[in-house]
Amino acid sequence: MQQVILHKLFDAITDLVCHHNLYTTTKGDAINALARAHLFTALRQLDGQHKGLAIQFLYEANLIGAHVVADQPPTPPVLALNGADLRGLALPNANLAWAHLAVSDLSRADLRNTCLIRANLYAVDLIDADLSHANLCGANLFMADLRGANCDGADLRSAFISPSQLATVKVTEATRLPDSV
Repeated sequence: MQQVILHKLFDAITDLVCHHNLYTTTKGDAINALARAHLFTALRQLDGQHKGLAIQFLYEANLIGAHVVADQPPTPPVLALNGADLRGLALPNANLAWAHLAVSDLSRADLRNTCLIRANLYAVDLIDADLSHANLCGANLFMADLRGANCDGADLRSAFISPSQLATVKVTEATRLPDSV
């Protein structure tokens, strides 16, 4: 059943990219709203492993990451994940650099060894998430709920994170903290 839901999502998004110009849409456009509806419906039905596959697909399709061109500010992602149910997401060892996951629920997510350089994690729920050995350099963690998150060995240099947030996470000698903390 999980595979069927995932394949239907992949087919729907692929169709919107190939036949309905999803890449040229912005938040609020009908095609963009349809893509978000397909995605959010699927995410509510998927387990953590399959949510991970869905997010990896969207990231590799350049739909949820900032588009970075030298000497220019990054452009916003095609699809906003604000409010996405990513609870229990299993995506260890992945590359999500510059990903926009703001205002989503990543509680109990497995993001061990994941590259989250410059990721937008603004106001994300990361309660009890496993961020051990994740690279969060330059990540925006402003307003993120990190209570109980495992940051053992994580690289938080240049991350936007407050001392009060750090007080709620598990850190060890191997954790690289921002200079400002």
